[in-house]
Amino acid sequence: MTHCHLAKLPHGRLRGFVSALACLLLLVAVQVCAKDISVKEAADLVQNPPQGLTIVDVRTPAEFREGHLAGAVNMDFFGASFDSQILSLPKDKPVLLYCRTGNRSAGAYDAMEKEGITNILHMNQGITAWQQAGLPVQK
Repeated sequence: MTHCHLAKLPHGRLRGFVSALACLLLLVAVQVCAKDISVKEAADLVQNPPQGLTIVDVRTPAEFREGHLAGAVNMDFFGASFDSQILSLPKDKPVLLYCRTGNRSAGAYDAMEKEGITNILHMNQGITAWQQAGLPVQK
């Protein structure tokens, strides 16, 4: 015979357990919307973009001019206007985010999450892996 140990918890501890469970479920829900994706997944996404997709390249303007994903906008992570630029992004539409190798875009990912952008798809291997896979860039 099994026993439900929750029924034996004092009311305050049961409420704490329920609150912790709710926080865990919320964390899982957020991770479903904001995640790392492979170069192949990013290529598939660019090939068949969901409605409202914004592609964000957070490299420097000089790096951007050397080659970027088609349709990408450049928001230099180290630029003075980066914080104000991310405020212009829609909070509920998908954002494909990348840089050269994934380091700057990881920082940008955090900044975007703090601004309430919820559907971030982070190409965490960067455009270097994109090019190594033989995928096209625009100049």
